[in-house]
Amino acid sequence: MCGICGIVGRPDTSAVRRMTAAMAHRGPDDESYFSDERAALGFRRLAIIDVAGGRQPLSNEDGSIQVVFNGEIYNHRDLRARLEWKGHTLRSGSDGEVLSHLYEEHGEDLVDGLSGIFAFALWDRTRGRLMLARDPHGVKPLYYGEQAGRTVFASEIKALLASGCVSKDLDPEAVAQYLSYQAVPPPHSILRDVRALPPGRVAIGQPGSLTERCYWAPRPEDAQAIESPEEACLLVRESLETAVKQQLMTERPLGVFLSGGVDSSAIVAIAAQQVSHRLKTFSVGFVGPDETVLSEWPWAKLVSERYNTDHQQFVLTEDMFREALPHTLRAMDQPTSDGINSYWVSYAAAQHVTVALSGTGGDELFLGYSRNALMLDGYDLARPLQRLPTGYVRFLTQIMQGVSDDHLWEPLARLRRAAGCLALLDSTYASPRGIGIFDAHDRDAVLAPLLRDGRRFRDGIDYLRQDVPPDIGRPGDWLARLEQRGYLSFVLLRDIDAMSMAHSLEVRVPLLDRALSDASSRISWRLKLRGGEGKWVFKHALRDLLPDEVLFRPKMGFGLPYQLWMRRSLEPIVRDLLSPDRVKRRGVFDLRATADLVDRFYRGDDTVWRRVWTLFVLEGWASEVLDAAA
Repeated sequence: MCGICGIVGRPDTSAVRRMTAAMAHRGPDDESYFSDERAALGFRRLAIIDVAGGRQPLSNEDGSIQVVFNGEIYNHRDLRARLEWKGHTLRSGSDGEVLSHLYEEHGEDLVDGLSGIFAFALWDRTRGRLMLARDPHGVKPLYYGEQAGRTVFASEIKALLASGCVSKDLDPEAVAQYLSYQAVPPPHSILRDVRALPPGRVAIGQPGSLTERCYWAPRPEDAQAIESPEEACLLVRESLETAVKQQLMTERPLGVFLSGGVDSSAIVAIAAQQVSHRLKTFSVGFVGPDETVLSEWPWAKLVSERYNTDHQQFVLTEDMFREALPHTLRAMDQPTSDGINSYWVSYAAAQHVTVALSGTGGDELFLGYSRNALMLDGYDLARPLQRLPTGYVRFLTQIMQGVSDDHLWEPLARLRRAAGCLALLDSTYASPRGIGIFDAHDRDAVLAPLLRDGRRFRDGIDYLRQDVPPDIGRPGDWLARLEQRGYLSFVLLRDIDAMSMAHSLEVRVPLLDRALSDASSRISWRLKLRGGEGKWVFKHALRDLLPDEVLFRPKMGFGLPYQLWMRRSLEPIVRDLLSPDRVKRRGVFDLRATADLVDRFYRGDDTVWRRVWTLFVLEGWASEVLDAAA
């Protein structure tokens, strides 16, 4: 992985050098540049493929097309062979070199033939045209800002700030989205003048005037979707084995994150049979309230022993967490209340390897979250509810808020789940409830009056509805695609990239291979969530590889004890960052509402800790990133 940046239209080479310096962690092995009268491109390299010769920027034969590229093109050898057959001359073994030549052949449609994770910028010197592109699921990030006749872009917000070409002003809409969804979804970024290129999109045009288009979105379920369990399991198994085998290519040490869950265990089981050495695997545990280590280590150990991996177990302590917190906040690049787990598993792996495979994506592709089952359980009731006035449905759900399903008469519990499904079906939520932090009322109350300033913040996210239009006829299929475009892309993948690159570690995600994603659309959603069991087809495709106690045990999350640590060693830090003086100076949050939340939490109200943590992260991120860019 690498860091890319540039200023096109009115270039400034000294600014580009500041940008690359701000991303040194993304590429500690090398830095290089290209400049002409209209463009300046910068590159930081983490050498993975063609370590000796893969220096960027990369170009075609006459240098008229210049490319800076972050990521991996897994099918580059096949693409290279086709290009050479057509007469192209490629000078290195770098996977990214194919991009300039593919552009000569296919123009902006070159992205249609790529299998990989990538973000790249291509400068067509002859036409004076810039092209930005991002991989289908958004594994690799790309941000850009535009002024008259100029486009500035980079892999990280911090690099754009270092350029001096964008304002440090926060985008009120983005702040509101962060409070609602625990991260900022594209196309917004946390900064007013910066746009995040959404997954599966290209932006192309003259500098300062790029036009975006979508080239890939999660495909709707085929009209003749596979209903046969045997056929579906075979397709999943073959597609997964192909994806893992492709993604083992590297000239640097490689390992696998092994939590002990189904997804990471599946990657280990397949990868261990493909490599000629002992596969390195990594698990993280943390010290819990009673000073015991909380982890999924028993199941990880079971898989490790079965496949004879070189397994490393890392224990995160409260002291380590506190001491690393400033660096963790800087690593976020944008505020996120859900990314610190990725920071520590990446730290553990980076002590031993340069490349790691992750099992991220299985829950989104194959309906693995418990919330999916709850939403679809209420689907049959949701259709009749659509005939009721919206206000009446909301009244019914409000009077049941705070009452667990265990204490509700079963028809009422199903009614509440149906109402939640209805909220999803009428597109008012970007993803099912459960990932949200503040509802709209509480969100508006905690924002500073000047930030609100009469604005009406959106409850949904427009680009999700464009990529995943409502399909109430096949709710499970729609829900899976919504999960992929929502929580997966703008929370999980962004966190993994930022936190892993903070440790100069490349993370790959075989379950999000484009071919595997497309194959999943050929399988009926009723085989993904069957009999209330999520990822049914995925688990049954692995029956000969993994023991049942790994495949069918209840799903566990890796949740750090934030609540406990916030009341212990982090209390002085929380109180300082959310003190009235700091809150007033930043001007983002309402003084009284913030003080009330902090006071409630430290008086023992456990219901508000996630809200306090969310405010704390934004203020801490701003202190480490925005203030440092002054």
